[in-house]
Amino acid sequence: MLTNRSALFTIVAGLLAAALPASAWAGDFVDTRVTLLFSDDNILADAGETTPNSPSARLGAANSSNSQFYDNFNTKYSGFETLTNLVLYKQAPSYFEGLTTEAALALNLLVARERGTSSLDAVKIGDASSYLRLNYVPRSWSAKQGEGISLTGFPMSADRFRLGYAYKISWGGSSAFPTNESVPGAKLQVTKAINDDQIVYGFVGLKTTLILNDKIHEQETNYGFLAGAGVDFTRWLRWDISGGFFQKGVNPNTAVLGKPVDARGLSSELVFHFGAPVGRSVDFALYKNDPDLPTRFFKPESYPGGFAFTAAIEGSVLQQVLADPDEFGATTRQSAQAGALQLRAKWDYLRFNVLGLYRSLSFIQFNVPGLPPFQDFPGGTDLVAEKFIAVGADYYLRGLHLTPGIIGGVQIPASFTTESLGSNNPPESFLGTRTVVVRDQNQLTVLPSDADPKPIYSGKVTLRWDISDYFAAAGEFYVNYDWNRTTFRDSAAGVAQPVFEDPWIVGFNTLLQARF
Repeated sequence: MLTNRSALFTIVAGLLAAALPASAWAGDFVDTRVTLLFSDDNILADAGETTPNSPSARLGAANSSNSQFYDNFNTKYSGFETLTNLVLYKQAPSYFEGLTTEAALALNLLVARERGTSSLDAVKIGDASSYLRLNYVPRSWSAKQGEGISLTGFPMSADRFRLGYAYKISWGGSSAFPTNESVPGAKLQVTKAINDDQIVYGFVGLKTTLILNDKIHEQETNYGFLAGAGVDFTRWLRWDISGGFFQKGVNPNTAVLGKPVDARGLSSELVFHFGAPVGRSVDFALYKNDPDLPTRFFKPESYPGGFAFTAAIEGSVLQQVLADPDEFGATTRQSAQAGALQLRAKWDYLRFNVLGLYRSLSFIQFNVPGLPPFQDFPGGTDLVAEKFIAVGADYYLRGLHLTPGIIGGVQIPASFTTESLGSNNPPESFLGTRTVVVRDQNQLTVLPSDADPKPIYSGKVTLRWDISDYFAAAGEFYVNYDWNRTTFRDSAAGVAQPVFEDPWIVGFNTLLQARF
């Protein structure tokens, strides 16, 4: 019998061998990014001086603090990882006229660390929304224009089948369900071309998973229903709308134990684009009209020349049923909102972009769900939504293969202010009016008594040198001013209290990266 480690590498070796071009079908590929990183998330601090900890400059994986609030807007990856997308893809006509069969085994392999208690700590393999698909094109329709009626099944994970459009505020993925079980799904879609410039589509989808019912102590099937539509009014103007309803199990809180936690929401986006097709995050490769996994995820930027412009604005309104902290045994519907603005322009070798984001605190905590979990905010809680704006530009020096860039922005972090934190009998350090900054889901910073959150300012310069068509060196140097960073220190009375840290953060990331 194979050990866990030998079994893992046997599987990986088999997949790599199967995906070699010599034996591959059209569309099979191994898409790899290997990264050597040298970084320091704060050169002004040594180990043990800040929260989170900031060791000295080092080789290896980056901390989450290496990323700024405007980074990773359209992907869940930082760009510093060593990872591989393994895709085995097959498409062929069926025995029936107009019907095409299609399938893809898509795996994501993340090299996380050298050592661990098992091989799975070193190399993490996960499904990347593998799918089976049937596509029927009636005789009078045109397959070349993407027309067809398709049924797509995601047998292991339907996480990429999401609602919303920018990844930062997308919802309805696997994390919409508070469970560690897999979330498979299926989607039925109709796509029809009105003319050469106008295409309309509509879809309905289903997801299922198992969630523990804390009242009967058994797992139950919970469902998620998704639907959406979109239309190209002209070759430069597009509108999309989507919505969903999700069962998220039952509330485990004693006062409302067993009451269902349901969530619903609606998202919409309006896109104006000129000179280039509308781009999408690589994490949405399966979301839009046709699965597009054979596209290379790590393909470098191209500069075809001329002017291209994309402007996208979107918004989402969600609701879910949580425990009402102000009325024992009652539930209430908590609302959540989010919006995003993306402006991108390219003129020959110059790129310019503007990013704007709005997320209510309830949206940030939507997947938990709530804060505390499964509970709405008490009445009288002062809630502040996250808002930021960022502006950046870069220029490709063709002869030198260099791309210098700059980006900067300001963020109002999400926060809430309450009379007491924690349980009904909070520790002394949590007594009195307190404000808590929420940087992301479950990432909380308690401010000193009577302190208010302050805007966060960030700026970064970047440089990328393309050494060959697959090998590059890159670096970034950033400066942040964040007066919301705190750590706990003992007061004169021996009670741990939050105190402010130095608001200045100066850091850098340098890397060598190969993509093939």
